[in-house]
Amino acid sequence: MSRDQNDSITPTPRERELMMLIARGLQNKNIAYELKISENTVRAHIGNIMRKYRLQNRTQIAIAFALHAAPLSLRRDLARADRHTPAPKPAQAPAQNPGVQTAPD
Repeated sequence: MSRDQNDSITPTPRERELMMLIARGLQNKNIAYELKISENTVRAHIGNIMRKYRLQNRTQIAIAFALHAAPLSLRRDLARADRHTPAPKPAQAPAQNPGVQTAPD
């Protein structure tokens, strides 16, 4: 979920149900069966969830559900760690030493 004014948006009970089933790894047809709705309705719900929370795929939906379902203390710790952890520096290739000559083959 995005970090802006939508942070205060809470999933509806139906969205939570759907997000939980996605997090469990169910396919659309199995979600439809579980919720007694059509696969088209499942796809519509998934599209709505992705738009509402600015997500791009099912994995992000599962992560968003897991974070939402996590205890508040854990969510606070994760948010705090996110703000204070410096971005990792990219790995650098070993420097070539132009002063060292190698023997020809």
